[in-house]
Amino acid sequence: MRRIALAVAIACVGAQANAQPGTLPATTLEHYPHAGISNGLLSATVYPPGDKEMYRGMRFDHAGVVLHITYKGLDTSNYWFDRYVVDPGDPGKYPLNVQTACCAVSGPVEEFEPVGFDAAGEGGRFLKIGVGILKRHGDIYGQGTPYTILNPGTRSFKSTKTGAHFTQDVTDAASGYGYHYEKSVQLTPGKPQLTLGHVLTNTGKTPIVTVVYNHNFLTLSPGNEHIVITAPFNLAAAQALQPDILKIEGKTVRYLAPVKPGDHTISLMTGFGDHASDYDFRVTNSATGYGVRIRADQPVARINFWSVNTILGWEPYIAIALKPGETKRWTNTYDYYGPDK
Repeated sequence: MRRIALAVAIACVGAQANAQPGTLPATTLEHYPHAGISNGLLSATVYPPGDKEMYRGMRFDHAGVVLHITYKGLDTSNYWFDRYVVDPGDPGKYPLNVQTACCAVSGPVEEFEPVGFDAAGEGGRFLKIGVGILKRHGDIYGQGTPYTILNPGTRSFKSTKTGAHFTQDVTDAASGYGYHYEKSVQLTPGKPQLTLGHVLTNTGKTPIVTVVYNHNFLTLSPGNEHIVITAPFNLAAAQALQPDILKIEGKTVRYLAPVKPGDHTISLMTGFGDHASDYDFRVTNSATGYGVRIRADQPVARINFWSVNTILGWEPYIAIALKPGETKRWTNTYDYYGPDK
């Protein structure tokens, strides 16, 4: 196991947060435990789970939080917020440039939809893969709700010069849920390519039916100006998109103007089939030539498209249905490209 950088400066920035109590500058995330990985063409920062982990929310998978994926000097997964909330239970309301603890991450971060929330009943136990067993409260599941973690399971983390490997084991007799989860982050030798490998086994007595998506927080262009998204099929938006900002033409979505601060775009996207070949997208800054190809070896179950002035999220989903004892494997592949100059 490689040596992980330790948190050494969090306390030093407390005075900087006085204007917005309970928040810290986004750059403070650099001081949480992390491991730098590189293959000479692509570099990234991987944050492990644990007692001093950077991400403490109940929304995203705590394994494989990857920031600062940098190719030819361009940070494609930089911070999209100025400040962030540390405490997941903080109920405060903050300005647009402050991100709450549920979502204070960037890069190709993943979220599994909850399992068993409706059946749990008030105060009951439900499953959130990548987080653990949570306590239900309220009638409707909320992505930003600070649910109590009743059983986080056990985790491990190892890193090398070019990658990292995570595991999580959860066994919960009270709910019947259980799983073994492995995730690897790997930079391919000789290529500007990053892969996310997954193995999920249902070790419990209750079926696991969910979907997982990658938020793909991309910082290719301020305001997403000049961004073009290309799919292998004709695209359509389920909800109307702002015609002065976005235009759909066949297999492409094009930004006609930058997204303004305080504004956002959001819609489910349709047009995909049931073949893995449809999970193949390119997001390119047409002005600079920088971009990323996003692929997976599974069919697309759903696509959500979201953006604000600082970031773009192209979010393809993968379906998971595991009976007790069954295993699913899948891999996401990211190819980064840019000007040859």
